[in-house]
Amino acid sequence: MITRQRIVTVLTTTAIAYSICSPTQAAGLVGAARLQAHEPVTGDVDRSLQNAIQIALRADRALDGIDVAVSSHAGDVTLSGTVRDAAQLARVLQTALSVAGVRRIDNALAVAEERPGDPA
Repeated sequence: MITRQRIVTVLTTTAIAYSICSPTQAAGLVGAARLQAHEPVTGDVDRSLQNAIQIALRADRALDGIDVAVSSHAGDVTLSGTVRDAAQLARVLQTALSVAGVRRIDNALAVAEERPGDPA
């Protein structure tokens, strides 16, 4: 996604390059600025991945009521929060791994301890 900041960067680079450089040098600088403008913004990619994982977790009825926080950086995802049991933990990990773009998962999830008298 091209943001306003990227557009401004390309336009500013173009204006400066053509005012202080030879046309050949300016064309090279403008080309470099255009290439950089087409690179996805890491924050946008990370947010999209986080949203996709949250949507996948909410869509799974077996995971109703869980409280899992998702963070990501370059495809490396961290899951934190609490799940009811080991089966639910495995389901959360499996669901998150199934989302396109996830390279690795850092599991910071805790399994809730069962207290005596709690129904199993």
